[in-house]
Amino acid sequence: MISRVLFGLAIGLSILLAGCGDFNDGKTRNIIESKPVKLDAEQVMLSEQEVACGVDNDLWDAPAAAGSRTTARLTQKARDLKFDDDVSVKEAGYHSPYVQVRGAFPLSVIEIANTKDGPENDTKIVETRIGIKIDHMCFPNPLPIMGLRKGQFTEDYLPVLQFRYDNGWQLEKFVH
Repeated sequence: MISRVLFGLAIGLSILLAGCGDFNDGKTRNIIESKPVKLDAEQVMLSEQEVACGVDNDLWDAPAAAGSRTTARLTQKARDLKFDDDVSVKEAGYHSPYVQVRGAFPLSVIEIANTKDGPENDTKIVETRIGIKIDHMCFPNPLPIMGLRKGQFTEDYLPVLQFRYDNGWQLEKFVH
């Protein structure tokens, strides 16, 4: 009887450990892209063409200089697409225009750069170039999300995501 219980425990532990071991780039991509993810004040990069298209389609006003920054004020149409703050078209330290977003977005993995064990046994940390999909003609490609370095959003660092195993791997949070 005791040997059956021990055998059952060994099988259960094997299944659990097998589930933890199958974390790979394909699984990471599937988890990220499987359903919209709630973002709260993330910064996404725009191209010059996307900024111009946004002006032409009344998503934001034409860019205007305000001191050392050039910004474009959002319209309600842009807010309806979950853009959350005026577009920063030109600002010291940034190569590309960017805008803040807030809400649930479908994500698209552009590249998975690095995967490592997380701070707890059942976690993984993934550095990935990732973008949000916006259903509008001005944004035919996913808008890349900026990474964070020393508390500042930057184009030069990739976003970092934490995954947790709980009856399957799940995206837990953006690490900030």
